[in-house]
Amino acid sequence: MTDVFTREKRSEIMSKIRSKGTGPELRVALALRRAGVHFRRHDARLPGTPDFVVTALNVAIFVNGCFWHSHGACGASARFSKGLGRRAKYWREKIAANRRRDRRARRALNKTGWRAMTIWECRTRWREQLDRELRRALLSRPAR
Repeated sequence: MTDVFTREKRSEIMSKIRSKGTGPELRVALALRRAGVHFRRHDARLPGTPDFVVTALNVAIFVNGCFWHSHGACGASARFSKGLGRRAKYWREKIAANRRRDRRARRALNKTGWRAMTIWECRTRWREQLDRELRRALLSRPAR
């Protein structure tokens, strides 16, 4: 499938995609506040610069976009991969690199005593489900 936009227009559109302050991130922040959890955002001192850091519990939370990090469970990666167009190879490599970077960050966090948690974009759409998932993840203790 060819792109309906010129290269310049597509570049402009892609440049507007944010990595901070996204809708899913804002919904997670609200859920953490509802749970009464104190957190910091985008702590660059930790590997991978987690979206949220709950220091009291040593938990680092990453909010991942289903397309950008290839979340197969919701089907977004399969749905989007069909429309990658003439740069399909580039996008497959980009997404694979994102996944490798995610794994490295999680391993580095775990080695330093942090629990890394991923919340997928699709899981932020329903308030009750998000609240339940956060409570379960924050209250559970890692096996030692």
